[in-house]
Amino acid sequence: MTNNIADSHTLASDIINRHPLALDDLRTIIHHPRSLARPSAAWRPPVKALPPLRHGPKLSAAVSRRRVGPRARARIQGWGETQVPAYLIELRISDDTGAPADRTLTEAWVRALVTEDCIESVHEIPSNRTATYVWLADGSFQPVYSPPSMFDGMTAA
Repeated sequence: MTNNIADSHTLASDIINRHPLALDDLRTIIHHPRSLARPSAAWRPPVKALPPLRHGPKLSAAVSRRRVGPRARARIQGWGETQVPAYLIELRISDDTGAPADRTLTEAWVRALVTEDCIESVHEIPSNRTATYVWLADGSFQPVYSPPSMFDGMTAA
């Protein structure tokens, strides 16, 4: 997460107050079967256009979800977590102009989407143009804490 935590907190509050329908849409996409990644090359994740914040750039969020395998579940439980992870959720936020996504804005959207008490479960995967955030979730889509080292290889993927 960025160093502009105060700014992203303020913007997250703004998103919660001004754009609750956009947040509901993102939550619906996360829950929807269409977000579950398919092995087909033709599959593309659902994309949601996000309303601009404070006259900022137009952003889009692509949401995908993958099932968590038994090795990852065992690793999480080895860390002492009592919740059983069922899904890996990936939220990719990009600037519609093709410019690098503003990390303060993208982090604000994630902070608005995931409750503050679960924000430590979210990890940013380094990328030049898009902001990619991942987290594990249980069968009820509640975030499950995971160490950042779980996602070390995702940049190469």
